[in-house]
Amino acid sequence: MSSRLLYLRLLQQFRPYLWIAGVTLIAVALAAAADVLLIRQLQNVVDALAPSHSLMPARPATGLLAEMQEWLGRLLPHNPAHATLWAIPAVILALAIMRMVSSFAAEYGAAWLSSRVQANLREVMFARIMRLPNGYFDQSSTGTTLSRVAFDAAQVAQAVITVVNVAMRDSVATIGYLTTLFIIDWQLALFCLGLLPLVAAIVTFAGRRMRHLSKSAQAAMGELTNVLDESISGQRVVKIFGGQHYEQQRFDSVVKLNRQLAVKHAATSALNSGIIMLLIGITLSSVIYFALLRAQAGALSPGAFVAFMSSLMAMQSPIKNLTKINEPMQRGMAAAESVFGLIDTEAEADQGTRQIERAAGHLQLDQVSFCYSSDADAKPALDRVSLDIAAGETVALVGSSGSGKTTLAGLLPRFYDVSGGSIRLDGVDLRDYTMASLRSQIALVSQDVVLFNDTLAANIAYGDPAPSQQRIEAAARAAHAHEFIARQPEGYQTSVGENGLRLSGGQRQRLAIARALYKNAPILILDEATSALDTESERLVQAALEVLMQGRTTVVIAHRLSTIENADRIVVLNGGRIAEVGSHAELLGHNGIYARLYQTQKSVQVAS
Repeated sequence: MSSRLLYLRLLQQFRPYLWIAGVTLIAVALAAAADVLLIRQLQNVVDALAPSHSLMPARPATGLLAEMQEWLGRLLPHNPAHATLWAIPAVILALAIMRMVSSFAAEYGAAWLSSRVQANLREVMFARIMRLPNGYFDQSSTGTTLSRVAFDAAQVAQAVITVVNVAMRDSVATIGYLTTLFIIDWQLALFCLGLLPLVAAIVTFAGRRMRHLSKSAQAAMGELTNVLDESISGQRVVKIFGGQHYEQQRFDSVVKLNRQLAVKHAATSALNSGIIMLLIGITLSSVIYFALLRAQAGALSPGAFVAFMSSLMAMQSPIKNLTKINEPMQRGMAAAESVFGLIDTEAEADQGTRQIERAAGHLQLDQVSFCYSSDADAKPALDRVSLDIAAGETVALVGSSGSGKTTLAGLLPRFYDVSGGSIRLDGVDLRDYTMASLRSQIALVSQDVVLFNDTLAANIAYGDPAPSQQRIEAAARAAHAHEFIARQPEGYQTSVGENGLRLSGGQRQRLAIARALYKNAPILILDEATSALDTESERLVQAALEVLMQGRTTVVIAHRLSTIENADRIVVLNGGRIAEVGSHAELLGHNGIYARLYQTQKSVQVAS
């Protein structure tokens, strides 16, 4: 996307708040105009204080001063001398009040707009993240995505507000000061315009470099966030395997890169600003010299000279700000590419139109193939798998690592779409159902339980907009979780902490089972829910699972073969294909892959 189109898209984020933006910009302009007019009053003050024997003739009041004198003259008709005396202080006080009110309105409006647009962008980004396909998360780190939402969205909103505010405020100020210069002495004012083409060339060159550096800085900040996220979330693994030095090296490397980019960015900005200020200094010294000559010749009054020089010096700040406007703009553009890149990422394909209230649970896999890579030479994770799972049947998937167990289970809720063949639920292709309707038919209990930093009750009833406390307790009792929940300080309203860290492994598993029982879906996917538990916890969890599996079509991803001996059928996968199918006893009798895996695990258990 071109820079122009990108910035126009940024400005469109403010379209719903046009009237607020308009009022804010008017306030910014008024504040800048007040600054210009306050300096302009220096001429009146100095001329009023000039000795009576000055060679310059007295200058009649004009503009605001004349209006104020007229108004005070009507207010004090019997004392015109006081009206003249109070005119200048009254004008300065009025301008100060206008400056205070307009400045507050401008800053408040800018803060409101920035925070509102920032919040909107984050809401849109989060909504998109919740609808991104699993493939996106396979290829993008959590840290980078976090950086986009937390850092880049703020950069975008602040950049737009900063650029527009600076453009309005400093443009008005610059034009005002230039107008003042030309009104006072147009010949001297012409000296200020000679270096503008050179300044424009420097700004253009510096702007391109700053945008390139800003892009690099955004990527480096994402990498820093990623390293932090991995190191902190995996701190136990880091400690137990002695990875502190390695993680420190990784972090030091990315910090060094961020520091180098920050220094380069600052150097480019400083060089840009420094050269421009040098040019302004040369102009300023030249103007002072000629202004002194004209004052000596009687062409400038003392007040006019002071006002001219004050306006010229005051004009440096807005010109400097305008020359540096590219800096926040390029940062914002780089952040905008990241933000809109995420927003524009294609969401999960959901062209289905069929709704389903409650499925019977009959699953049919017909020549299903799937490959994680689009590369034609890539090896498929599943290769022409056909399987018919009757409603209410329990089917266990076993096989060595990489055999396709998890991939096959992941295709059922359409975390991925098949590359070939089809999967049907109750005779209808999964892709014909809406995504929400299909997933409402499936519950998941995995080895790595995900709990949210909320209450126990909220985790059990997760996804229900109107949870029932009676159903929550019934699900907890069936999952053998009610006893430990009742012992918690606040019962069902006790917070579980981040990802349930306040709970034991068995308690977390039983809470996940209670969540699946509460959902009461006809299809259940179990990813070895008892593999990392002690004997007592495993007994309770296994009892809860038996309750959960009753009357449901269940697909079990089995790592410990002793847990699936009672499955209706066991499907052995090898290299993405079905190698064996049968009951536990039948497969042992065949003395094939399953029998070898079972004997190996049994030997390990005996040895331990």
